Amino acid sequence: MRLLAMIYSVICYVLAVTSLMALILFIEGLVVPVTINEASVVSPQLPVLPAILANVVLVVFWGLQHSVMADPRFKSWWTRFVHPAIERSTFILVTAFSTTGLMLFWSPIPITIWDTSGTPWALVLCAGYFFGWTITFIATFLINHFHLFGLEQAYRFMNETQSKKATFVTPLLYRIVRHPMMTGILISLWCVPHMTVGRLVFNLAMTAYILIGTRHEEETLLDELGEDYEAYRRTTPMLLPRFKGRKPRFPVAAGQ
Repeated sequence: MRLLAMIYSVICYVLAVTSLMALILFIEGLVVPVTINEASVVSPQLPVLPAILANVVLVVFWGLQHSVMADPRFKSWWTRFVHPAIERSTFILVTAFSTTGLMLFWSPIPITIWDTSGTPWALVLCAGYFFGWTITFIATFLINHFHLFGLEQAYRFMNETQSKKATFVTPLLYRIVRHPMMTGILISLWCVPHMTVGRLVFNLAMTAYILIGTRHEEETLLDELGEDYEAYRRTTPMLLPRFKGRKPRFPVAAGQ
């Protein structure tokens, strides 16, 4: 049972990371055959307005899956049926499937708004895109990458060890903004060498989800951490860095 839980978590981790890598390439239209401007074989062929609506619905369902399964109230109910050691792994597995579905059923709208191809701006924006994702990945390791992706929980279950008591720190990027993972994603979303209507719809929908989802997470963190997080919130911006003067260092919650 314990070894199976570890194997399951490793499989979930691989599938989650693979789907995330595919999403990064999908958005930027690199390497993979299915991109934000190139339909899959199962993607519906729709006129512009129905395609916009269908794509927004896809992002909404993707966001709901992510937010609902990350909510403490759902976790409390869900762990009656799923062992806590694999709860996080199951979450990232479902997220991998929903991410794959988002890409496969996306309806491209390849009407160009701007295109910097062949100019220095294209390289700058492409570099900005991968810089944003680099910030996001670094931020996962600053808090606890393997806990965030479920491997630590399964490993401790397999070895019959207790999880370490959570400590709240502000390493590096967390001294600049409270949610550097989301900041990195926002940078990536809006560093666009070739903006199409479909990419704009994706960006706007994902930006709205990030803003709403982050606000919801803030409420959870306030409930869990109380005054410590309130003090941290008063001195550190949520998403956009502020560089005027030095700020006191307060604890920050790691992960969702």
